[in-house]
Amino acid sequence: MGLRLNRQHLGVMFIDMQNSIAGHEQFQGTVAACQQLLNLAHVQHLPVIFVHVRPYEHVVRSMRGESEVLLARRASDPADPKQYDIIDALPVRPEDHVVTKHVRSAFIGTELDHLLRALDINTVIIGGIATNIGVESTVRVGADLGYNFVVAEDACAALSPEAHDASLKYALPFFARITTVSELEFGVE
Repeated sequence: MGLRLNRQHLGVMFIDMQNSIAGHEQFQGTVAACQQLLNLAHVQHLPVIFVHVRPYEHVVRSMRGESEVLLARRASDPADPKQYDIIDALPVRPEDHVVTKHVRSAFIGTELDHLLRALDINTVIIGGIATNIGVESTVRVGADLGYNFVVAEDACAALSPEAHDASLKYALPFFARITTVSELEFGVE
């Protein structure tokens, strides 16, 4: 049985689906699910928001664990000017929105809250990488701001299946409904 959502006040958000993160081979399945979600959003005429991270230098210096690994490059590697671009597999349309964040949560220090309110969105379907970092941080802060979240678990991933599963099992259910892209159903109430 699917999860039926009212299309009114609904938007779709992708976290950190950028070349430097989502371009890793291990995330191909997640990218495919994100493609399905993006297509569904466009068919349903839902607002789409892409969030990418360009961390402040002091944040990079303080990163530990997965955050550090996801954004790391060897000192000998030249900086890629396209590393922060959204991956080609998820083409950004002119009507889509792109938000640049500098820390783990997409709400901290960005225009995201204002954008969601201007678009009259109160419920967000979210996917992205990493489940336990950017996705979870955004959901936690957004829930505290009064937004409802639906996490498309197959459109999310972490560096390890254990980290992904732990976030979905122990943290995110307190702040969001968990489903898969194929279980999403839409209506108007």
